[in-house]
Amino acid sequence: MTKLERKLNIKRLFIDTTTAIIQEEGIEGVSIRKVAKITGYNSATLYTYFKNLDHLILLACIKFLRKYVIGLDVYIAEAKNPLEESILVWEFFCKCSFEKPDIYKSIFFSNLDFNRIDFENYYEIKEFYKIYPEEITTSFAKFRRMILKLDIYDRNKILLIKIARKKLISPSNITTINDMQILIYKGLLEEATKPENIYKRKVLCNRAIKYIKNCYKLFILQDCRLLK
Repeated sequence: MTKLERKLNIKRLFIDTTTAIIQEEGIEGVSIRKVAKITGYNSATLYTYFKNLDHLILLACIKFLRKYVIGLDVYIAEAKNPLEESILVWEFFCKCSFEKPDIYKSIFFSNLDFNRIDFENYYEIKEFYKIYPEEITTSFAKFRRMILKLDIYDRNKILLIKIARKKLISPSNITTINDMQILIYKGLLEEATKPENIYKRKVLCNRAIKYIKNCYKLFILQDCRLLK
């Protein structure tokens, strides 16, 4: 076994252990000490492979994106242009994320500073897929640039740029649409994480989809069948 293979195997052990804890106890049940105890390593070893607890939780949570990554290609199959594709991407993203709002909040609104260490994060996510090559699907190949970005603003901007290139929205409105959509999503996802709203998640999901679609309606330059 090479040094790299050993490193990836140890990281996989830590990530798998953290994922199991999340499944049983939720994100709040994860601690460095608990992961170390279960894996048989000491806490210092974890810090050799992960920057901090948030970093470990982030990589463990990415495993929960499997439903979204696997199903995305099929869900958007009938899209006739980049605008329809973007609408369906958002719709499926909301349906998956509002089922597990704590997980998606941890991934896309983490305490990690994506703007400052975006380059590092890019390689962390690439390494995740080296550790878990079975997670690479048809959807991953198609949306590779988007999936490898943890900054949700950058992810959505990729879709909006494609729409603008087809002259379906004005390039000057990309930032405005992006800000509106992410703020809507973030606010309603936050509501979905509250214990008292556990039975309202579907309602909050549908509201997010509706409001995000309305953002397109304000700026589109052509009619769209998915916005009627």
